[in-house]
Amino acid sequence: MQTWLKELERALATKFYADEVKDVISYYEEMINDRLANGEDEKSILASYDIKHIVKDMTPEVLMKRENKSYLQVSKSTKQLLILLLSSPILLPLGIIYVSMLIFIVSMMITAWVLLFSGVIGFGTYIYEMFGAGLSLPNIIGLVGFGLMMFGMVTLIGLWMLQFMVILWKKMIYWFSKLAHKRGE
Repeated sequence: MQTWLKELERALATKFYADEVKDVISYYEEMINDRLANGEDEKSILASYDIKHIVKDMTPEVLMKRENKSYLQVSKSTKQLLILLLSSPILLPLGIIYVSMLIFIVSMMITAWVLLFSGVIGFGTYIYEMFGAGLSLPNIIGLVGFGLMMFGMVTLIGLWMLQFMVILWKKMIYWFSKLAHKRGE
């Protein structure tokens, strides 16, 4: 049994994080021990479990539970979910919907970054043009204040948009993992 568990651990380690692998291993170890306690033969128990099938079946469940705290984790979860959704004919319609929503989210994130970048460039240009216009000191102070307000507003809109898209991206991973888990049963 330990050899089989080590093989399962190696297969899971290629897809999941260490704590996720540990949870899946302990789950299957407990199931096997329960079946052994019920008098079943170890070889027949281990023969009834296909490691590749276990990895594929556990993917939606693991993705639902994953916290996705960093962009790297979100990207890895997205990649795993895409592979899962696009590799199964039953899940292919979900995969197509997920890809189209992902394209929308990425384009909105790019828009948010462009908004932030254009705010910085626009404010810099605004200040440069203002000082080149030969205005009086009170006019310059008033226009700098107005420019700072507009720059702050554009920056806040860009940051809020970016944060909202990241939250939506994480929620999409959860929702589509849950749908894949339900369809896979």
